[in-house]
Amino acid sequence: MPDAFKDVAVLRQGDPQGNRMIVRLTTHNGLVIHTIAVPQDWPSGTGPTWAYLFENEGLNLIDAGAMDSYAMLADGIQGAGFRTRDIDRVIVTHGHQDHDGAAGELVEETGAELWAHDIYEHLLPHNPWDIQRKAASALQKEMERIVNNDRETNCEDSSGRSSYQERHQGYVEKRRQYHVSHGITEGESLGGLTFMHAPGHSPDELCVMLDGLVFTGDHVLPEITPHPTMRARYGKEVKGSMPARFQDEDRFYGLATYLKSLQRVVDLGEGVAVLPAHRLFNRNKFNFQKVSRASEIIGHHAGRLSRILQRVGSKPTTLESVTRGVFSKRKLIGGNLYMALSEIVAHIE
Repeated sequence: MPDAFKDVAVLRQGDPQGNRMIVRLTTHNGLVIHTIAVPQDWPSGTGPTWAYLFENEGLNLIDAGAMDSYAMLADGIQGAGFRTRDIDRVIVTHGHQDHDGAAGELVEETGAELWAHDIYEHLLPHNPWDIQRKAASALQKEMERIVNNDRETNCEDSSGRSSYQERHQGYVEKRRQYHVSHGITEGESLGGLTFMHAPGHSPDELCVMLDGLVFTGDHVLPEITPHPTMRARYGKEVKGSMPARFQDEDRFYGLATYLKSLQRVVDLGEGVAVLPAHRLFNRNKFNFQKVSRASEIIGHHAGRLSRILQRVGSKPTTLESVTRGVFSKRKLIGGNLYMALSEIVAHIE
């Protein structure tokens, strides 16, 4: 039994990755949290999105899963002993499709409030990939050249990429219709909840503290390291729609920003337990972690930076050469090449 909880009860078994699992967590203070493993609506090695349901100034749901996974979310809520219409508030940890994709349908069906970080509403009109893929530096332009050349050279089958792009565009169009009931600000509280802005993986990432726990979304994950954003520069359209308090992109994007946010989680104190959005359960076992996991992720990035510096050395080299030297071949296949390159760029920046 993890020491953060008085009881951990599996109400419904899932597969080895936890898909469709329902778990009831009870803290030593008697707080009951139901967590539902909502399967992704596309093949994903990340595993299901763990949505958290609990009472605090009404019934709250943290994250809702992917857009086409709503029926499985609703089934999980019912399996936990609730009705979707019982939910008063949906709290989105960040605007990625496996976290807020089903939030719109849930809000439309139930009339629940939608809460998210204050910047979230201003990002909704824009495709998040357009912001990240608008090259902010010569290094990012070189990254795009390498990816495009790799697709042409290897005659990559575009059908899978087109399917993803169509699904993603559907998500972007759907979330443009979302209405945010409340924009959360740094340090805000609601009953026993306290909110922390933790950008770096996503500009709107929230961590939510409650009763010696921190719900971390994708900010801190067991087993895997969340992907950091690269530095970003808003295009004219995005910049024109952003309030002055959000105009400084470096406050919201980049590895340096992510590392600062990780340290803030570490500073919560070693007794605080992490409830992540992914990998809470995987390979038939639970992965309960404390905030020391954030320290491990900081150490991972320090080690990666060291390996990059070793690859660069004192002689001229290329971004592609460094990337292929740091990552194994199997991690550079297809769309993984873009992710690997962007991570190297984030470290160099």
